[in-house]
Amino acid sequence: MKYLLISIAFLFGLSACSYHDDDHNHPTAYKSDYTTFVYTINPTNWIQDGSYFYSEVRANEITSDILSYGYFITYMNIGTESNPIYSELPQTQVYTDENGVTYSNEFYPTYSLGNVRIEYFDTHPEGTLPIERTFTFRTVVISDPYVINGLKNNEISREYESVVQAMNEQAIDNKQVILD
Repeated sequence: MKYLLISIAFLFGLSACSYHDDDHNHPTAYKSDYTTFVYTINPTNWIQDGSYFYSEVRANEITSDILSYGYFITYMNIGTESNPIYSELPQTQVYTDENGVTYSNEFYPTYSLGNVRIEYFDTHPEGTLPIERTFTFRTVVISDPYVINGLKNNEISREYESVVQAMNEQAIDNKQVILD
């Protein structure tokens, strides 16, 4: 009985504690979170800038906090619309034209506040070939620190299915702590 009374008193004592932002910087409360979105870039959506093309997609999910502390991965669908196969960018695709000339198409993602920019480089020696097909991309924006560290330390594969699986596992396991 004595231990029960001490335990209850201790519990009440701890519950009376609070955190005041006046004394310290308030720690960030994290929640397991990621956003994935799919977008299509048509031939008319590319803007030529000298020797390369680019297209920008609005992404409100990319905030200043996400730019500072988040993680981004963009994938290109190299399969079909009905059977997508997502391959991580940057990506180089090698081709041979009808004259036997080998060249490559290169795709690079960049991220800025509210935007995803896909840059396209064509290395054909006779000049840039026009873009004549539609491309589908998937960008994953991650804010979960556990998953970000796992990706940075190569503990989690960057393949799309592995990233989504890790995020789903973390969403089940993670508990958000809110201090008041």
